Amino acid sequence: MIAGITFAVLFAAGLLMVPTLPGIDKPGYDIVSHVNEHSDAMRVQALLVTFGSLALVVVLGFARDRLSGPESYVFTIGSALVLAETSIAMWITAGLALHPDQLGSATARTIADIVAMWGPILTAADIMVAVPILLAANAGRFPRWLGILAAVFAVQQLIETITIIGPPGSFISPGGAMNFYVGGPLFVVFFAALGVALSVQRPTAD
Repeated sequence: MIAGITFAVLFAAGLLMVPTLPGIDKPGYDIVSHVNEHSDAMRVQALLVTFGSLALVVVLGFARDRLSGPESYVFTIGSALVLAETSIAMWITAGLALHPDQLGSATARTIADIVAMWGPILTAADIMVAVPILLAANAGRFPRWLGILAAVFAVQQLIETITIIGPPGSFISPGGAMNFYVGGPLFVVFFAALGVALSVQRPTAD
């Protein structure tokens, strides 16, 4: 429970302390201005998300202990992808902020486009994590309410894959409103709830 709450607080603080990068419909000089204005906060964001990832690992480790069979392997792969993709996204974003005064428009636009695909591609890893939790909840290893939340999260993430090909400037554009305002909060809520569920229900015997 402590790990889940710590993860949620750190991730939410990190993601909210910096406005999202200008959308894929914006020119490169808008990104340069954004990075110059928020460079210090972007590096702090990466620090908070890094610490939050350590807490998330604890939650994922305890959750994996409740799983068995093929779904446990799917969960393990999905967990590794969630952590790897999040780390890479923060790695690249924080790198933008190291020398903001030397950042060129074309370079900034290219790097921001790469970062914009983080949320759309992360959806597959989230589904790999959520579905095994749903199956385990149906088997009595987790509370039923967590199974319902896992189902909602999995369906939402499946729908959110449309952001991979979403048009620029739209609600479903890569790195846009659907990724940040819908998928992002649900991501934090699901993993925080998983930590809470692990502490309130003991596993049942198979």
